[in-house]
Amino acid sequence: MIGIDPVPAGGPAVAPAFRGSLTERHVLALGLAMSGAFVLAAVMVGAITAIGGGPTWAAIHLALAGAATTAIATFVPHFAITLAGTRPEPVVQRLAGLVLVAGGASSAVLGVTLIGPGWAVGGAAAMIAGLGLTAWQTIAPLRNPLARRHPIVTASHLLAIAEMAAGVALGGLVALGAHPVLGAWPTLRAAHAWVTLVGAISLAIFGTLVYLAPTILGARIRPSRWLVAGALGMLAGPPVASVGFGVGSAPIAAVGAAVTLIGSMGQIGYVVDVIRRRGPYASEHDWRRVAVWHIAAGTGWFALAVAVALTELVAGRPAVGWSLGPLAVPLVVGWMLQELVGSWTHLAPSVTPGDAERHAAQRRVLASVSRLRPIAWNAGVAVTWAGVAMSTESVAAAGAATLGIVVALSAVLLVRALIVR
Repeated sequence: MIGIDPVPAGGPAVAPAFRGSLTERHVLALGLAMSGAFVLAAVMVGAITAIGGGPTWAAIHLALAGAATTAIATFVPHFAITLAGTRPEPVVQRLAGLVLVAGGASSAVLGVTLIGPGWAVGGAAAMIAGLGLTAWQTIAPLRNPLARRHPIVTASHLLAIAEMAAGVALGGLVALGAHPVLGAWPTLRAAHAWVTLVGAISLAIFGTLVYLAPTILGARIRPSRWLVAGALGMLAGPPVASVGFGVGSAPIAAVGAAVTLIGSMGQIGYVVDVIRRRGPYASEHDWRRVAVWHIAAGTGWFALAVAVALTELVAGRPAVGWSLGPLAVPLVVGWMLQELVGSWTHLAPSVTPGDAERHAAQRRVLASVSRLRPIAWNAGVAVTWAGVAMSTESVAAAGAATLGIVVALSAVLLVRALIVR
């Protein structure tokens, strides 16, 4: 049997039952490493295609399908375990979910871009199976919780998994060549973007921030009007917008975007309230600064991107043929990747294997260039978005180069922290 090491919240790791056995902490370290590898791969692919003048679709989908879904498969069950105060599912099952999601994401992207549609279909099927395991691993700890339930976190994470599975299935049907889907793709493409990026990934981030933001800042999870507004908007808005885009109705899509905007503002209010109630830390300010600045800035980019999307729909941009376009910059880099980096900055030294000395060394690595990295990241988002929106290649290239450097550096620092001794 493989020994399982529970990860108690806010305390040191419980010693494993057998020396050298795999534990939940090893699963979390592997998931972090895989997410970081996908981010590095996305930066490299993006740089190569940009130099060659090609499209950046593959890089965006590597970041979305790889980094985001692997992070969901890794940490959504972990947060359920921590909040419920119970034990994780068997390590073999946790590893199976990770391998199916990460391997399926790689196969799907490679199948569409290089190898062939058969690989994309197989990858989509593997991802759906992995997401099914992730859903079970999230539900199982909640059957007999030792701590009080957190329904907003649970509902957000489970709906995020369901939305991601729906988005993956839709992409798989396109790769399979299903004629009804291909014929309706001008409208379904926007629905696919909203159900995955604005829906599943953003909802998973929201549910994570409900727990993680107070943990990083030393505050308590406290119900508030901001939290309720964030939950209602993030849960209801993207599905409504997806339906609107799917049926080609700009008014329905605009209603969904408006509800999502309310959710994004509630999310900002919740994070600001947590920052206001933060604990009095006396050490390691640089490490905490990186995590806090990234998660706070990310919520702002998400709200701004949704506001622009809503403005476009209200101004008369048709739902048929709608695409993210320049909005991919704030949504993918300003929001999704930035929240991922802020989260792993806190989590890597907190939940991976090792003693107090090793975790302290990890925090020092992840605190490198703590002031410049968040500033350069968000300046790069602003410059790149402006350059793409104005079709000014030199401006967009300067911003993208800045982003490429700082995103790659963040991923390299994660890898360095995971191997530090």
